[in-house]
Order: sequence, then structure tokens, then C-alpha cells
Amino acid sequence: MQKLFKQAMRCCKLLITLSVSIALFSISAFGCDVVLKKKAAVGLGNITLKDVAVRYPKDISNFVIGSAPYLNNSVVLSGVYIKSLLLQKGIKVSICGSPLVRVITKGVVLSRERILKIVGLRSGVLVGRKFYILPLGKYTFRSRLNKSDKDLRFYDIEVYRGGKFYKNLSVVIRSSDKSYQIPVASREIEPGCLIKSSDITYGKVSRIPPNALTSKSIIVGRVSLTLIRKGKPFTQSNTKRYKPVRMGDLVKVKVVQGSVIIYTIAKALRGGYDGDIIPIMYLSSKRVRTARVVGRKTVVVQ
Repeated sequence: MQKLFKQAMRCCKLLITLSVSIALFSISAFGCDVVLKKKAAVGLGNITLKDVAVRYPKDISNFVIGSAPYLNNSVVLSGVYIKSLLLQKGIKVSICGSPLVRVITKGVVLSRERILKIVGLRSGVLVGRKFYILPLGKYTFRSRLNKSDKDLRFYDIEVYRGGKFYKNLSVVIRSSDKSYQIPVASREIEPGCLIKSSDITYGKVSRIPPNALTSKSIIVGRVSLTLIRKGKPFTQSNTKRYKPVRMGDLVKVKVVQGSVIIYTIAKALRGGYDGDIIPIMYLSSKRVRTARVVGRKTVVVQ
């Protein structure tokens, strides 16, 4: 009997402890203006406060935090960074919830192959845009040929979401009997290599592959993700932008005040590419400032 009584008392204590913990968590969460999520999915465009938070003041729900990453890529935003952005605009709020929010861009890709299937063609090249991206969902399509002009066909594609009209896409398709010159690898490039100008030459193709990078200036400075064979094109799938500063890096800070230049060390609160504005925290004062990325683990504060 004593053993049963002791076990019952232990269960009661555990239940009381759990209830108190839940109550304290609820009180702390409800005491915050903004409660951040742990993960968030967005479409192409901007990341807003309502995308990354489960609770927020309505008047700042559309506050833009930054640009969404490429499709199926993600970016991690810290609560400290989001709060610093709000403070820069004179918005003072308390933030709790997840200290880090992983934001991933998702969508439905209408590739060249899928568009050709929708309009009923076996081959062709998209003129202008290489692909179209729609928000996640189930879609049906109806196509209509507007006119033909020599080797060009002009289509209207009606997009329906959940049985209701969503939007109209105007697509121009060129017959694929022409060739195009695009940048291709001049040698075999191993994964993880920083692509240089000498790694790029030009080759003829009958059609431009989806996600192909057609500008040499954009390709130089990117990093190869996979083995790129000689003569193969550079795409957003086999390369990525080189990120000189990553979240958590200790960066060299160049502070420019008129004709005076001071160098110091700070911690990057967010990664960034050349030219990006990122938040940094000085190690000595713990003060958060914004700085511009100018090189590998180097930023400038003006």
C-alpha cells in the first residue's frame, strides 16, 4: 500500500511540475509582441514578419525582413537580427519563440518541358523567361494559341487553382531549329571549386537548358556544387553564389568616420554575399550594427 501511495504521489508531483512549466511558457509567450516560428515556407519575393511569426501586431504584419532565397533554398534568420531591423525603423517590440527561423522558398515550377506539354508541342524554346514559378498548390491549365509569326508562337495559358481561375500566363515559344551560344565549362570542374573566367568558354546548343546561367559575369565567382563536365552549361542547380560571410563568422570590420578609418572585430549575425547589408555584433560592447559585405570575412560600417 505504501509503495502504491508513493507512486501516486510521484505521478501527482510530475503532473504539477508539467502544468506549471506549460503555464510559465504560455505566460512568457503571451507576454511577447512577436512569437517566432522555428520553420517557415515562403514563395518568391520578400520575407515578411507574418511569414516567420505565429503572432505579431497587425500593423507591422507586412514588415519586409528581406528577400526570399532561390527556389528550394533556405536562409536562417535570428530573432536578434529581426529585432534590429525593426528598431532601425523605430519599431520597439518584444520577441520570443524560436531564437532562429529557417525560411525555405517553395513553389511549383513550370519548366520548358511542362509548358510544351500544356500547349501540345513536342519541341520548342521559351522566349524571355526560362520557367515560371507558382505558389505551392494543385493547378490545372488551359492553353490557347493567339497567333503565329514565322518561327514564333504566342500562347495564353489560363491557370486554375482549386477549380477557380488564378492567373493568365503569356508565353512565347520559338521553334527549336536554331542554335544558341551560351557559357559552358572549358574544363572539368570538381565540386567545391570557385569558378574563374578561364573556366568558361562558349558552346552552341539547340535549346537553352532550364535554370541555365547565360551571362559570364554572373558565373564568375560562383562555386560548383557538382562535377561539371567539359562543355556542359552552368546552371543554378550545379553552381551556387559564393558567400564570403556566414552567420557566426568573426569578421574584420572597417569603420569609416570621415577621414578616420578604424578596424575592429565583430560577429556576423547573418551570412551575406558581396554588397549585402548584414547585422553584426561588436564583441566588446555587444552592440548590434549593420554593415556591408565587401570581401571574405570583411565588412564596412559607414
